[in-house]
Amino acid sequence: MALKTRTQYTLVDPTTQPIPASFSGARRLEDLRGKRLGLIDDSKPNGKELLEELADLLKVQYGVSDVVYHRKPSASRPADPEVVARMGKEVDYAIVAIGD
Repeated sequence: MALKTRTQYTLVDPTTQPIPASFSGARRLEDLRGKRLGLIDDSKPNGKELLEELADLLKVQYGVSDVVYHRKPSASRPADPEVVARMGKEVDYAIVAIGD
């Protein structure tokens, strides 16, 4: 004898509405001449080389005055908040590069 059962399923809609970030970027610099550049290297292969080339280019073509360099211990970890805070006080703008 076959037993008929009725299984009930609940369907759930997995989609969500986007949550806009409440972030406003820093004011753009009008000129790089005489500005201090911060570089953060993510520790992946070729990241350092990319940043060094970029720093040289920005010095020659745009007159960047000084470069502060920081290398993260690992690409999978964020930069140390103390380093970010220090750079925020020491540089006029910063660039983060990913190697590979």
